[in-house]
This record gives sequence, structure tokens and C-alpha cells, in this order.
Amino acid sequence: MMNLKTDYDFEDITLKNFITLTEEEQELVRNWRNDENVRKWMYSDAIISSKEHVSFITHLQDDTKNCYWLVNTKKGEQIGVIDLNKINFKNKNAYLGIYANPDCKLKGKGSLLIEHVIKLAFEICEFHTLKLEVIDTNKKAISFYKKSGFIEEGRLKEFVFKNGNWNDVIVMGIIKREGDA
Repeated sequence: MMNLKTDYDFEDITLKNFITLTEEEQELVRNWRNDENVRKWMYSDAIISSKEHVSFITHLQDDTKNCYWLVNTKKGEQIGVIDLNKINFKNKNAYLGIYANPDCKLKGKGSLLIEHVIKLAFEICEFHTLKLEVIDTNKKAISFYKKSGFIEEGRLKEFVFKNGNWNDVIVMGIIKREGDA
């Protein structure tokens, strides 16, 4: 089994594993995650305390199914967070997650995040399939994922309770094909 508890260096981007983050970086990521425009699309949309966040990162050290990275440009601009979760090396698949730094003004930051989580999954981990789940009211994200090559594969009916309503969750996926970059 591959050890993903490391940092990665791409031509234009660096991925810093959450278990190697400084205290300042941990707090920065927690603040992004707590931003209303980020957390409203998460299954758990409660404010995360500093103690909860530190505990989460501490538990990641021994977690073989979930890995998170802070994404930075080579110039040091902090773009956001990517993750692989429900990692299954035997069946060569995982689910992804992304969220952008709400203060980052870089154009195309979402595309950079999705591009690098796909590279990580298909080129480094050599996975065959990559999945994601998105709340059905998040039309902007659904459109973005479709443009990124993901297709709708299923629907989890009334799976998440948000703002007094039950929402479906759309399962989307992408498969690495022979000859894909």
C-alpha cells in the first residue's frame, strides 16, 4: 500500500499534506473551511473549533483511507485544499474533495485544484476511478465537475438535511482510460 502522507511538488503547484502543516497553516485552513461560502456545501456545516481541527489533523496521521493537502502556487499563493477519501488501493479508487481559499483572487483556482487532485489520483496513486459527491442544489459545482470530465453516476435520495430541507446528493465519477494523460 502506498504512503500518501507526504508533500508533492508539481511544475506549478505544491501539495502540502495536512500532517505537515504548521500551526499557522492549520488555522488558515480551518478558517477557510469555516467560511460561510465553503461550509454551506459540506455535509457538516457547523463551525469547527480549533481543538476539533487539531484533533482531526492528528487523527489523519494514522488514517489510511483519507488524505488532505494544502495547495499552493510556487509563488506561495495559497489556492485551497484537495483531498482523497474512502481510498481503496485494492480496487484502485477513491473519492475526492476540494475547496478553494475564499480570499484567493487567482483566476482558474478551481481548475487548478481539480486538475491536481486528478493527477494525484491517476498518475501518482494509479487509481482507475475517482468519485465525488455533491449536494444537488450546488448547481455551480455540478456544472464545474461536468466541465472537468465527471459524469453523473447516481443519486442518493434525500441524503443531507440542509436549511430545513432534505437534499439529494449526486454521485459523479471519472474513469482513467488507457492513453489518458
